[in-house]
Amino acid sequence: MVDKIQVGNVEIVAVIDMVPPAREPTVFIPSVPREAWEPYEDEVLENGMLQLYYGCFFVRSEGKTILIDTGMGPGPHAHLEGRSGDLLGQLALKEVNPEDVDIVLHSHLHPDHVGWNVDSSGDSPKPYFPNARYMGPKKDWEHFMQPEILPNAPHITQNVVPLIELGLMEFIEGEHQVTGELTTLDTPGHTPGHQVTLISSQGEKAAIIGDLIHNPVQIHEPDWCAGVDTNKDDSRISRKAFLERAERDDLIVAAGHFHPERHIGKVVRLEGRRYWQVL
Repeated sequence: MVDKIQVGNVEIVAVIDMVPPAREPTVFIPSVPREAWEPYEDEVLENGMLQLYYGCFFVRSEGKTILIDTGMGPGPHAHLEGRSGDLLGQLALKEVNPEDVDIVLHSHLHPDHVGWNVDSSGDSPKPYFPNARYMGPKKDWEHFMQPEILPNAPHITQNVVPLIELGLMEFIEGEHQVTGELTTLDTPGHTPGHQVTLISSQGEKAAIIGDLIHNPVQIHEPDWCAGVDTNKDDSRISRKAFLERAERDDLIVAAGHFHPERHIGKVVRLEGRRYWQVL
């Protein structure tokens, strides 16, 4: 188990914002019956339940500190049994202050990835990371701003719109170069603009995958889609293409929703099947 790893000149460090309540597997992946999980019971479930984690990563590249996703936010969150996030506290344990962050890069614009963007506790909203430039997928912004969707997306109003009004948010798409060592890759499906962060430095390669894969079971079963995926066909296509790339290029993979003891690893093939190999 590792919570940080070096990829060439780039350092990747994992932090957990929150551990949400566990769920029945069929609640998270409704299209798959409970008995289909049995071959993976010991590997991917905890006491028969599916436990996700709200993890983020910060990356040091070319003298910059880049925070990838900002978790669920301070809370307490009523729909998560009143639990609260602790991203700032966890960053402090890694000796990272909010002022140290140069770029906040979002894999997508779901609530558990933008929660620590904006502090609304005072008279006017302000960024939790005051020196950062924020980046998010343009297609996600366009999706959530649709008049039939925005009323059901209060996290956009609270944690994205104020950054635009402050001139701090940049919307990106395609292969966007964040630094000379970090590039985004479109992986639509979970959301229209979902993106993976690819890292390449000194001949070594890694990827921080957002919600492309929520649980190691999807490495075995890439057709299994989370119920919250916007377009499940696109999600399957993106996931399968990435798994092929991860295996072919021997990528180090960082997965924020995996168990903290298993969220950095590689996709390997044994006896004709892919597996998650923890580093």
